[in-house]
Amino acid sequence: MKKARWPAALVAALLCAGTASAQQMWFEKYRMKTPDTKFFEYLQRLSFNGDLRLRHDVSAKRGPGLNGRNRLRYRLRLGMEALLPWELSVNARLASGTGEQVSTNQSADNLSSQKGIYIDQAYLRWSPIVSQEGDGSFYLQAGRMPNCLWRLYSSDLLWDDDWNPEGFGEGIEWLLPPGFTVFANAMQVVADEDSNSGKDQWLFSQQVGGETRLPFDTRFKAAAAYHSWSDVNRSSLGAAAVQDGNRRVGGVLANRFGVLELTGQLSGWFRQTPVRLQATLARNVRSVGLDGTAACAAANTCPSARDGYQYGAIIGEAKMPGTWEAAYFQKYSQTDVTVADAADSDFGDGGTNQQGQIAWLAYAPAEWMVFKAKYFNVDTIDTQFLPDNKAVRRYQGDVSLKF
Repeated sequence: MKKARWPAALVAALLCAGTASAQQMWFEKYRMKTPDTKFFEYLQRLSFNGDLRLRHDVSAKRGPGLNGRNRLRYRLRLGMEALLPWELSVNARLASGTGEQVSTNQSADNLSSQKGIYIDQAYLRWSPIVSQEGDGSFYLQAGRMPNCLWRLYSSDLLWDDDWNPEGFGEGIEWLLPPGFTVFANAMQVVADEDSNSGKDQWLFSQQVGGETRLPFDTRFKAAAAYHSWSDVNRSSLGAAAVQDGNRRVGGVLANRFGVLELTGQLSGWFRQTPVRLQATLARNVRSVGLDGTAACAAANTCPSARDGYQYGAIIGEAKMPGTWEAAYFQKYSQTDVTVADAADSDFGDGGTNQQGQIAWLAYAPAEWMVFKAKYFNVDTIDTQFLPDNKAVRRYQGDVSLKF
């Protein structure tokens, strides 16, 4: 009986070897054909990226009927870029969140129920070579895209960093002798589309600016922009998150919005530490007082409430291993300085009609990791409008990782 096992074992081994050989031949056959498919033939490079942020978010609120909040939150984003011929690229990013236009955060809640993933970005970009010397660049992009305007931290007076406009964007930059750079950006954004109206809401933004070198190893960069919101008084914008601030009648913005913006940064060094001084000024030049309208109480005088500013300093930069960063900013945002639903969502409870201070400390133990502690001290400017008589003291503790 033992001798009879050897022929059977030999046959089984030969069959396994034959099967493995057949599998290898099949693999080689189809693996060699893979580059001949159209998908791989035109794809020049495919890259992926992502980040995870864990946050402890505490808000202490003072005002009638207000309660503080203590939340554990997280943000996950996964991105992809596919380079194609003719200087084209397809870009996409998925993100956590609840579908809001100004946040990709998700809170630990609902007995650990599963959370959603949304299309955060999906756009086509064309970046042709416009200069063989490399002193100029140009791009066109369309889809759900990153905000293509040049922005600083102080720019969140108007734009939340998580706001990804849907529409078209263009930009050009050119280096002129002796070391002066000029640039221009524009975007045409679909704010809302109404099937029952011939007037859709759009945003048209134009920006021009420049950067120059100064003595003592310093640089100055500044830009002027105009943001025109079209037909926003005809219908609500349908935003997933409606933030504090703007005067509304029946959910529709009562004022008109044509926002003039000036933003600048002076950057330099103190010994071996980078220092950046930033400022953003804004005025809604189309704003009116709204006296005698449904947006203003009969016994009150309603000002145009059209101005805003933010300025401050960032010392250091938490980017490379062992580096740190400290910052302080002062912010003032009147009720109708801009469309509140696109403005920063972390200042108070987000939006406009707020003033206060922002400070943070950050440290990078590695190139891919940053610890950050941030504090907001926020009060309402005009208590007859949202957010009414609300004061918010907000703390955020973050751990951010890139991969």
